[in-house]
Amino acid sequence: MDKQRVRIVRKNDEFSAEYQVGDVFEVDSTWYGGVNVSSKTGIPLSLDKEEYEVYEEDGEEERKVDPYSYHLGAMDCFCEMVGAGVKTLAMSHPCDSRQERDSFLKDVKKLCEKYGVYFYAEDEAFLTDLFPERLNKGKYNYLFYARKEVLDAYFELKEEQRVVIQNGGYTRQKSYEIAKKFGRLLSYTEEGTERLIQKASEDREVGEAD
Repeated sequence: MDKQRVRIVRKNDEFSAEYQVGDVFEVDSTWYGGVNVSSKTGIPLSLDKEEYEVYEEDGEEERKVDPYSYHLGAMDCFCEMVGAGVKTLAMSHPCDSRQERDSFLKDVKKLCEKYGVYFYAEDEAFLTDLFPERLNKGKYNYLFYARKEVLDAYFELKEEQRVVIQNGGYTRQKSYEIAKKFGRLLSYTEEGTERLIQKASEDREVGEAD
Protein backbone atom coordinates (compact mmCIF):
# COMPACT_ATOMS: atom_id res chain seq x y z
CA MET A 1 0.00 0.00 0.00
CA ASP A 2 1.34 3.43 -0.95
CA LYS A 3 2.25 5.79 1.84
CA GLN A 4 0.04 8.79 2.48
CA ARG A 5 1.50 12.05 1.25
CA VAL A 6 1.08 15.56 2.57
CA ARG A 7 1.70 19.00 1.08
CA ILE A 8 3.05 21.91 3.13
CA VAL A 9 0.58 24.80 3.32
CA ARG A 10 2.17 26.72 6.19
CA LYS A 11 5.56 26.88 7.94
CA ASN A 12 5.64 27.12 11.73
CA ASP A 13 9.44 27.00 11.73
CA GLU A 14 10.38 29.96 9.56
CA PHE A 15 14.10 29.33 10.05
CA SER A 16 14.17 25.79 8.70
CA ALA A 17 15.43 25.40 5.15
CA GLU A 18 14.44 21.72 5.14
CA TYR A 19 10.89 22.38 4.01
CA GLN A 20 8.95 25.08 2.19
CA VAL A 21 5.32 25.81 1.43
CA GLY A 22 4.31 23.63 -1.51
CA ASP A 23 6.70 20.76 -0.72
CA VAL A 24 5.22 17.27 -0.79
CA PHE A 25 6.39 14.55 1.61
CA GLU A 26 5.59 10.91 2.27
CA VAL A 27 4.38 10.28 5.81
CA ASP A 28 6.78 8.12 7.81
CA SER A 29 4.64 7.97 10.95
CA THR A 30 2.13 9.97 12.93
CA TRP A 31 2.16 11.61 16.35
CA TYR A 32 -0.57 13.19 18.45
CA GLY A 33 0.02 16.63 16.94
CA GLY A 34 0.61 15.73 13.31
CA VAL A 35 2.93 13.60 11.18
CA ASN A 36 6.61 12.75 10.90
CA VAL A 37 8.31 13.00 7.50
CA SER A 38 11.84 13.13 6.11
CA SER A 39 13.14 16.15 4.20
CA LYS A 40 14.79 15.87 0.78
CA THR A 41 18.15 15.74 2.55
CA GLY A 42 17.01 13.00 4.93
CA ILE A 43 16.42 15.19 7.98
CA PRO A 44 13.48 14.01 10.16
CA LEU A 45 10.72 16.61 10.45
CA SER A 46 7.75 16.68 12.81
CA LEU A 47 4.92 18.63 11.19
CA ASP A 48 2.02 20.17 13.09
CA LYS A 49 -1.48 19.54 11.75
CA GLU A 50 -1.94 23.12 10.57
CA GLU A 51 1.23 22.95 8.48
CA TYR A 52 0.01 20.43 5.90
CA GLU A 53 -2.88 19.00 3.95
CA VAL A 54 -3.36 15.52 2.56
CA TYR A 55 -1.97 15.49 -0.96
CA GLU A 56 -3.57 13.70 -3.89
CA GLU A 57 -1.85 13.83 -7.25
CA ASP A 58 -4.94 13.74 -9.47
CA GLY A 59 -2.82 12.10 -12.12
CA GLU A 60 -0.17 14.83 -12.07
CA GLU A 61 3.39 13.56 -11.84
CA GLU A 62 5.43 15.05 -9.01
CA ARG A 63 8.47 17.02 -10.14
CA LYS A 64 11.73 15.66 -8.75
CA VAL A 65 14.45 18.02 -7.52
CA ASP A 66 17.98 16.64 -7.33
CA PRO A 67 19.98 17.35 -4.13
CA TYR A 68 22.53 19.57 -5.90
CA SER A 69 19.85 21.88 -7.30
CA TYR A 70 18.03 21.92 -3.96
CA HIS A 71 21.13 22.98 -2.00
CA LEU A 72 22.23 25.47 -4.64
CA GLY A 73 18.77 27.03 -4.62
CA ALA A 74 19.01 27.47 -0.85
CA MET A 75 22.43 29.12 -1.23
CA ASP A 76 21.03 31.45 -3.88
CA CYS A 77 18.37 32.52 -1.38
CA PHE A 78 20.92 33.03 1.40
CA CYS A 79 23.22 35.09 -0.83
CA GLU A 80 20.33 37.29 -1.91
CA MET A 81 19.32 37.86 1.72
CA VAL A 82 22.86 38.78 2.72
CA GLY A 83 23.26 41.04 -0.30
CA ALA A 84 19.99 42.80 0.50
CA GLY A 85 20.99 43.31 4.13
CA VAL A 86 18.28 41.02 5.49
CA LYS A 87 20.90 38.72 7.03
CA THR A 88 24.34 39.63 8.33
CA LEU A 89 25.70 36.10 8.05
CA ALA A 90 24.24 33.02 6.40
CA MET A 91 25.29 29.38 6.24
CA SER A 92 24.75 26.78 3.57
CA HIS A 93 23.43 23.34 4.41
CA PRO A 94 26.13 21.16 5.97
CA CYS A 95 27.84 18.68 3.65
CA ASP A 96 29.14 15.29 4.71
CA SER A 97 32.56 15.78 3.12
CA ARG A 98 34.86 18.54 1.93
CA GLN A 99 34.63 17.08 -1.56
CA GLU A 100 30.84 17.39 -1.57
CA ARG A 101 31.03 20.96 -0.28
CA ASP A 102 33.66 21.94 -2.83
CA SER A 103 31.57 20.52 -5.68
CA PHE A 104 29.45 23.68 -5.32
CA LEU A 105 32.44 26.04 -5.50
CA LYS A 106 32.09 27.14 -9.11
CA ASP A 107 28.41 28.00 -8.69
CA VAL A 108 28.99 29.57 -5.26
CA LYS A 109 31.46 32.00 -6.83
CA LYS A 110 28.86 32.92 -9.44
CA LEU A 111 26.21 33.51 -6.77
CA CYS A 112 28.51 35.71 -4.72
CA GLU A 113 29.40 37.76 -7.78
CA LYS A 114 25.71 38.04 -8.67
CA TYR A 115 24.68 39.39 -5.26
CA GLY A 116 27.87 41.24 -4.34
CA VAL A 117 28.71 39.10 -1.31
CA TYR A 118 31.62 36.95 -0.15
CA PHE A 119 31.96 33.35 0.96
CA TYR A 120 34.15 31.39 3.33
CA ALA A 121 34.59 27.62 3.07
CA GLU A 122 34.22 26.37 6.66
CA ASP A 123 36.07 23.14 7.45
CA GLU A 124 35.46 23.17 11.21
CA ALA A 125 31.76 23.43 11.97
CA PHE A 126 30.86 25.82 14.79
CA LEU A 127 29.04 23.59 17.27
CA THR A 128 26.76 25.50 19.63
CA ASP A 129 23.42 25.01 21.35
CA LEU A 130 21.74 26.79 18.43
CA PHE A 131 21.60 23.71 16.19
CA PRO A 132 21.64 19.95 16.85
CA GLU A 133 25.23 18.75 17.09
CA ARG A 134 24.47 15.53 15.21
CA LEU A 135 23.57 17.55 12.10
CA ASN A 136 26.75 19.64 12.11
CA LYS A 137 29.59 17.74 13.78
CA GLY A 138 32.24 16.77 11.24
CA LYS A 139 30.38 18.60 8.47
CA TYR A 140 31.51 21.19 5.92
CA ASN A 141 29.67 24.25 4.66
CA TYR A 142 29.91 27.78 3.27
CA LEU A 143 29.46 31.05 5.13
CA PHE A 144 28.08 34.05 3.25
CA TYR A 145 28.68 37.64 4.33
CA ALA A 146 28.89 41.15 2.89
CA ARG A 147 31.45 42.76 5.22
CA LYS A 148 34.79 41.49 6.52
CA GLU A 149 33.96 42.52 10.09
CA VAL A 150 31.09 40.02 10.06
CA LEU A 151 33.45 37.13 9.33
CA ASP A 152 35.85 38.51 11.95
CA ALA A 153 33.01 38.50 14.50
CA TYR A 154 32.28 34.87 13.63
CA PHE A 155 35.91 33.87 14.21
CA GLU A 156 36.02 35.84 17.45
CA LEU A 157 32.95 34.00 18.72
CA LYS A 158 34.50 30.64 17.82
CA GLU A 159 37.69 31.65 19.61
CA GLU A 160 35.73 32.77 22.67
CA GLN A 161 34.12 29.34 22.83
CA ARG A 162 37.47 27.57 22.37
CA VAL A 163 39.13 29.52 25.19
CA VAL A 164 36.22 28.99 27.58
CA ILE A 165 36.20 25.25 26.87
CA GLN A 166 39.97 25.07 27.30
CA ASN A 167 39.72 26.82 30.66
CA GLY A 168 36.94 24.51 31.85
CA GLY A 169 34.35 27.24 32.03
CA TYR A 170 31.94 26.07 29.34
CA THR A 171 28.92 25.84 31.61
CA ARG A 172 25.35 25.43 30.45
CA GLN A 173 24.85 29.18 30.93
CA LYS A 174 27.96 30.04 28.93
CA SER A 175 27.01 27.71 26.08
CA TYR A 176 23.57 29.35 26.06
CA GLU A 177 25.13 32.82 25.86
CA ILE A 178 27.35 31.83 22.94
CA ALA A 179 24.38 30.31 21.11
CA LYS A 180 22.48 33.57 21.62
CA LYS A 181 25.38 35.57 20.18
CA PHE A 182 25.55 33.22 17.21
CA GLY A 183 21.84 33.67 16.63
CA ARG A 184 22.23 37.45 16.57
CA LEU A 185 25.13 37.14 14.13
CA LEU A 186 22.84 35.11 11.86
CA SER A 187 20.21 37.87 12.17
CA TYR A 188 17.68 35.65 13.91
CA THR A 189 15.11 37.27 16.15
CA GLU A 190 15.41 36.69 19.89
CA GLU A 191 12.26 34.57 19.75
CA GLY A 192 13.56 32.57 16.81
CA THR A 193 16.89 31.97 18.52
CA GLU A 194 15.17 30.75 21.68
CA ARG A 195 13.03 28.39 19.63
CA LEU A 196 16.05 26.92 17.85
CA ILE A 197 17.93 26.47 21.13
CA GLN A 198 14.91 24.67 22.56
CA LYS A 199 14.65 22.39 19.53
CA ALA A 200 18.36 21.59 19.68
CA SER A 201 17.99 20.78 23.38
CA GLU A 202 15.09 18.44 22.68
CA ASP A 203 17.10 16.75 19.93
CA ARG A 204 20.00 16.27 22.34
CA GLU A 205 17.72 14.74 24.97
CA VAL A 206 16.30 12.29 22.43
CA GLY A 207 19.82 11.32 21.39
CA GLU A 208 20.88 10.76 24.99
CA ALA A 209 17.79 8.63 25.60
CA ASP A 210 18.66 6.44 22.62
